Amino acid sequence: WIMDARAFFYEFGRVLYHIDAYYGEFAKNSGVSPALLWVLYALNDEKSHTQIEISNDWNLPKTTVNTIVKELQQKAYVELVAIKGKRREMTIELTVSGKKYADDLLSKLYEKENDVYHDLQLDKYEIITLLEKIALKLKEDK
Repeated sequence: WIMDARAFFYEFGRVLYHIDAYYGEFAKNSGVSPALLWVLYALNDEKSHTQIEISNDWNLPKTTVNTIVKELQQKAYVELVAIKGKRREMTIELTVSGKKYADDLLSKLYEKENDVYHDLQLDKYEIITLLEKIALKLKEDK
């Protein structure tokens, strides 16, 4: 079977959609929106993030991220911390209750990802590098 560009991207898109659908179903079954799932996923990595970084890294609209952060802030799950030298930009940090909420919500997902990761018999860095290269090439202007 000879695969041309059209066949490659057809199969790539089909498989990618199935992966995305898994995360969407996980969010739905957890009672949250996919966007909230990804914002919590991003924040639960023990690193500092700004709304702009989350928006760019996860390709989420800035308004969506802003709305989710405000909702999380109202529930005392996150706090905004000023960045020295920046007037308006702030980092978003999970509070203790926010960390517990994120851990509780994401624990089964992390378990599933861990199982899949350990079942892969491929070089994980090569997979990520290849996917990043495809994403960058697709975004390039011709």
